[in-house]
Amino acid sequence: MVVNMDMLPFKKHVFASISGVFSSFARVMCNYDDTTSAEMSNGHESALQTADTTGNFIETWILQAQSVPDKNSEQVIKALETLLEPSDCMDRVELELYVSPTFIGLFINEKQASFFESAVSKFIKKLSNIGITAEADTKSMHVSLAYEFSSQHFQALRSMIEKLTPSSSNWELKLYSRDPRFRAWRVHKVVQPFTPRANDELELGPGDFIYLQEDSSADGWVQGVSHSTGASGLFPVDFTKRTAVTSTWTLHKAVVVPVYSATAEVVEGSPATSLRQIYICRHGERVDFTFGAWIPYCFEADGCYIRRDLNMPEKIPVRNIQDYQNDSPLTTIGELQAHLTGEAMKSSNVKIDVAFASPSLRCVQTLSHILRGLGSTIEMKVEPGLIEWLAWYPNGLPAWMTGEELTRAGFNVDRNYHPIVRIGQLPDKENAAQYYERSYGLVKKIIEGTVGNVLIVAHAASLAACTRQLTGGRVPSAAEVTRLVQRVPYLACLTACEEIDGWQLHPPPFSPITHTSNNRFDWKILV
Repeated sequence: MVVNMDMLPFKKHVFASISGVFSSFARVMCNYDDTTSAEMSNGHESALQTADTTGNFIETWILQAQSVPDKNSEQVIKALETLLEPSDCMDRVELELYVSPTFIGLFINEKQASFFESAVSKFIKKLSNIGITAEADTKSMHVSLAYEFSSQHFQALRSMIEKLTPSSSNWELKLYSRDPRFRAWRVHKVVQPFTPRANDELELGPGDFIYLQEDSSADGWVQGVSHSTGASGLFPVDFTKRTAVTSTWTLHKAVVVPVYSATAEVVEGSPATSLRQIYICRHGERVDFTFGAWIPYCFEADGCYIRRDLNMPEKIPVRNIQDYQNDSPLTTIGELQAHLTGEAMKSSNVKIDVAFASPSLRCVQTLSHILRGLGSTIEMKVEPGLIEWLAWYPNGLPAWMTGEELTRAGFNVDRNYHPIVRIGQLPDKENAAQYYERSYGLVKKIIEGTVGNVLIVAHAASLAACTRQLTGGRVPSAAEVTRLVQRVPYLACLTACEEIDGWQLHPPPFSPITHTSNNRFDWKILV
């Protein structure tokens, strides 16, 4: 179930949905919502865009509430958190594929849908108790994969969708919010930055979303509103690409629905399933990629560090200065990114039992700040085997800080931890397949040697390298590894969940971090 509530200074719309993860090699993200069905039928690229090979996640919307004041936001979240009892378990849901020349979708049968209908009724009652009116969707529970599409696309869509194995392994109830001012607007994602040259033009930043009422014009310029800044203006529409309206919604809470296990008896008063999660994050913004050759700029002749920019760290660990050449620290923004991620984990009730970091300083710092934001005091395990693809280190491994040096610098590292892969065991060279095999073997040993939920902070390539084979995927080519890395921003997070039929990828139960670049200001331009 999803409920949608923007933390904005005005009333907002709330939506509820159920989401399920499917055992399939194809990803189909389908957002079914009465408020968007008309615009989707006018631009059915929303359905066409959502089929690729990167995950297994779909959603269907089942409840809508209007005008939720900010003062009630915590109460609504609490209502969702307390909605299900430990004994509230559902049968595994088998979805039935329906195909026609104008509609393709997956339907839940009435018996299994009754579980969700009951949950919706309970949730509506809880909302009513705090003065919020909500309505359940009365249509048959289903997921619209594609509809109102051109007849020329039918065979291609049918062939693609029939390759799905619509057998669900996990369902979640989710809480979302959105800005009601843009209810009937379309949403585009920025695919190319744009710098305005006139006062009435809108700046397009990487990763931003733009609201617009019309997405075409004779001259290629349209009026829009930035989701991240709220600014409005004209911009070239070709610099953006239409995407799902839900891209701009805010996720506030996700609750896993317990599922009956065929091999385990449900004990009254205890959870029906014990799902285990691995959270994998990329490190935060790094100094060298932000400032370039920063070492000569920031160190005096006597070796004293000077903070030349507010985005440079206030202080850095004492070590051989040249060791920073290949082992950069985080920027101030990087530290903030990590702390915000930890706070988001805490707000989403994420529980971490054991935490690992790549030996790169930026990863150790990121994990440290995440744990602070999370309010956790667990010790960090520094694991050399989490280092990224060694092809990116043609001159040899960096000189990482030792456990003793990290402790002296104030990091809460586990000095008694014995690495799974010692530094001396890392190869001098490796190809992409060997890197993925190293990462996969490491994650399997981490799973075998730990109990509970695991947090891993490593590199951009690590999100795929640590999960691809774990979830049944193939090892990519070297070129594909490089392409994937370019699409993984700082503090990108991924969740792998252990389920009855193996490990599956999930989105994290908290929102990502998006922001624009901020170029260094030279006051002399005003002289």
